[in-house]
Order: sequence, then structure tokens, then C-alpha cells
Amino acid sequence: MDELCEVATLKGARTALRDKMKARFKIIIEAFFSGWLAIAGTALADNPNVGRTGFGFLKVGVAARPAALGGAFVASRGDVSSIGINPASLAALQGKVLAASYTNYLLDIQSGFLGFGKKIGQRTVLGIGIHYMSYGQFQTTTMDNPEGEGLAPFWASELALQFSLSRLVFGNLAIGGGVKVLYSKIDTYSSDAYAFDFGILFKPPVQGLYLGASGLNMGFVRRGYSSEVKETLPVNFKLGSSYKLAHLPLVVLGDINFPNDNDPFYSVGGEFSVGGGMYLRMGYNSLYRDLQKEQWPGISLGTGFTWMARSDGMMYQVDYAYSSYAELGHVHRISLSGRF
Repeated sequence: MDELCEVATLKGARTALRDKMKARFKIIIEAFFSGWLAIAGTALADNPNVGRTGFGFLKVGVAARPAALGGAFVASRGDVSSIGINPASLAALQGKVLAASYTNYLLDIQSGFLGFGKKIGQRTVLGIGIHYMSYGQFQTTTMDNPEGEGLAPFWASELALQFSLSRLVFGNLAIGGGVKVLYSKIDTYSSDAYAFDFGILFKPPVQGLYLGASGLNMGFVRRGYSSEVKETLPVNFKLGSSYKLAHLPLVVLGDINFPNDNDPFYSVGGEFSVGGGMYLRMGYNSLYRDLQKEQWPGISLGTGFTWMARSDGMMYQVDYAYSSYAELGHVHRISLSGRF
């Protein structure tokens, strides 16, 4: 009889402790989202440092899936294209993944990305990425020859080589860090820099919810274009969440960004699973809210499809994204990845 009373007492204590932990996590989650919404309201503040950093191509999304979601991707999981968004999210990657993306950007600017991720232990994942952007050909001009007649054209481009490691510390917490080697060239002039990224991804005891945070592009310019001007990198701190609805095949994502060269801004997105490996995506990025409203600035749309090839047993995924920049133009991205 005493043993039964002791068991009942233990069960009661465990139930009380579990209820207490649920209440505590409920407070944490509510505080997180309350802060998330409060911070979003500061996105209207003015920033005197707008556009004053170098290596601006680091702010351009490299892959179709994150772009279709408005850039809200810091709390995503297992996508190798997130190497430059939150290195911790690679910890959920299984096996080996190879991914490639192409972006037809504004003003005939072209961008490409090649990424690779591999699990190198039970809890550790290695990520490698190459991001290249070409600004195209420019006509050389001089004060005496403003039309550039007879003068050879020149090219401009930028490159980032990225290495990252992510690790599952506990069952619900992943951390990650990465380094970037940056190179920029305009005609015969060049600049190089080094940067560091870090990130965390946390799974609270709420079904379908993930929280993420990252700090990007923290580093220094080793050699700038001019010794008279001190160049800096476009640092950005991101905070976000993703939530998979319990009774609907829909994932909702939201990020808050704190860049050092612009006002804070937010992005939101949703990914709906149609079935049969097909996905529909939509997102919004408030960074472009001041452009012409009738042209839906900041809106993005996209789709994705996954399938397994019978010939080699690999899982393939192709994604497409369309982003509107109002009067500046439209951007198209396409990505292809294979998991093996």
C-alpha cells in the first residue's frame, strides 16, 4: 500500500513538473513573438548608414527557395543554401547534398551559387559554398573621350568562398559557424576581405516550432579599392521562427533583420505542400516597401518539386522563385539540388 502511495506521489510530482515546464516555455514563446512584433515596428526608423558598406552582393539571396519565402529562412532546417543565412541549420542535413542556383538579377546582373553539404559525424555537418556575381561589361570613358570611342570595355565581379561547420549539441539545439573569403574586382582594381558567420537553431517543446538566430558577415576588409576610404562589410543580425501547422501542410516563417547599413526590416513567407512532392511558396520582404506600391514591391512567389530517381536512388529537388522590385525590375531564380 505504501508503495502504491509512493508511485502515485511520484506521478503527481512529474505531472506538476511537466505542467510547470510547459507554462515556462509558453511564457518564453509568447515573449519571443511579442518581441518579434515589437521589433518589426522599428523598421520605419531612419538609418544614416544606408548603402555605405562594401561587398553588397552578400545581401543578395543565392537560392530560389529562400527567395520565394521573402528571405525568411533563418529558422529553416537541412537546406544547404542556408549556409549564408544560418550555418546552424545545416545540422539537420542527412547524407550528402549538392546544390546549384542561378539568378537573373536586376540590370542584367548575373549570379550563381554552388553548395555542398556532408555529414561528417553523428552530430556534425560540413558545408562549402561558392557565390559568384557578375555585374557585366562596362564601357571605359575618359574626360577627353566621354563616349569611350575606341576604348576597351572592362568587367566587374565579386566572389565569396564559404566554409561552415554545424553541430547538434543537444537533441533540440544546434549551433554553427563559418568563414568567408571575399574577393571583388573592377577592371584592374581589386579588393579582398574576410568574414565570419555564426548561428543557432532551437527546437522548443512546441510541436512544429523552430527558433533561429544568426550573425552574418562580421569581419574586415584586408585590402580596399582605396587607401583613403575605410571599407566595411554588410553585417546583419537575424532573428526568426518557423512553424508547421498541425492540421494543414503549411509552414509559416518570419525573420527580423538588423543590418548595419539599413533600417531594420522583416520578412515573412509560407510554404504549402500540395502533395506528390510539389510545393507552392509566397513571401514578402519589407525592405522594398517604399517602392511603387501598385507594382507589389517585396512580393515573391515560387514553386518546388522533389522526386527520387529510380536509376541512381538520389533525391532531386528543383525550385523556382520570382521576386518583384517594382520599378527596378523583376528577379528570377532557379535552383537544383541532389541528395545522395
